[in-house]
Amino acid sequence: MPPGPQRDRGLHASFAALDPREPLAEDVLAAVVFGADTPCPQDPRALRIDLEPLAGDAHCEVWRGPGKVRLGTAGPIRHVEDGICFAGWLSIDESRVGGILQATEDAYMGLLRLQADSPYRHVWRVWNFITDINEGQGDDERYRQFCLGRARAFAAIGGTASVMGYPAATAVGRQGGPRSLQVCWFAGREPGTTIENPRQVSAFHYPRSYGPAAPSFSRAMVVPGPLLLVSGTSSIVGHASLHEGDIEAQLRETLVNIDTLLHRAHASGRMASPALGADSLVKAYVRRRGDAAQVAAGLRDHYGPGVPTLIVAADICRPELLLEIEVLHRV
Repeated sequence: MPPGPQRDRGLHASFAALDPREPLAEDVLAAVVFGADTPCPQDPRALRIDLEPLAGDAHCEVWRGPGKVRLGTAGPIRHVEDGICFAGWLSIDESRVGGILQATEDAYMGLLRLQADSPYRHVWRVWNFITDINEGQGDDERYRQFCLGRARAFAAIGGTASVMGYPAATAVGRQGGPRSLQVCWFAGREPGTTIENPRQVSAFHYPRSYGPAAPSFSRAMVVPGPLLLVSGTSSIVGHASLHEGDIEAQLRETLVNIDTLLHRAHASGRMASPALGADSLVKAYVRRRGDAAQVAAGLRDHYGPGVPTLIVAADICRPELLLEIEVLHRV
């Protein structure tokens, strides 16, 4: 695989089909491979996520930085850095720690402590993959327990760590399999700028009715490049889910929320244009596999055929939500 053509542009990503016979290029921070059968090289920078691809021409998300990378480990954390950007990931078997609450607190304590003690003190973007995310009733729901474990770790580290300020984030569910938590993230030497959506209550201010701890993330973040990282976004206005059971209406509402973030980032002067293009990425997580074709068509109609997209099967953090979409935007 040849070196990336945009090595001078900071952190960036593309969807690609990887040849397992070819090594990853020296500037690749991470190659996120979706699906059990998607080919990928035997490389420690390749991370397989057990979410099956449903649509899209390429099923690997390849992240590159501006220079040659160096690999390392810190306990259960594998990481890669290039002097400017940092990528880390870990996986915790819940059976070894007593459940999702402790797994999450352990994962985030490790993540935040590592970044606080490193030159890459600013966490930009986090992905969380949680088995059976919607199982459990009331505050015992696994997603609510995940949010509680994450909040405990942020509270424990937040008094002294300059990594504080919530990153952009996604939390979706793997549909079956052994119970585990996978966490992947990017960080950098320079801080990002958070972007919130005036149509939505900030996630970290959700009322108590959504669980014992509010979700700890920002709606989007602009990081050096500049690159806009839009968190997993759904059909939520204020703090309420809208259009239960209606995939078309949920997709439409979700796209309005994303467009609002794109325009706010542009209005802030941090992004030259709100329009997605060939250097942007759109990834949709879809609960019902039969909705994938409709979602793909809706994304194509909204953004145009030139914007790379990928759709994967995943459960969403609220049972009534049918999809979640995240965006990487580079002009």
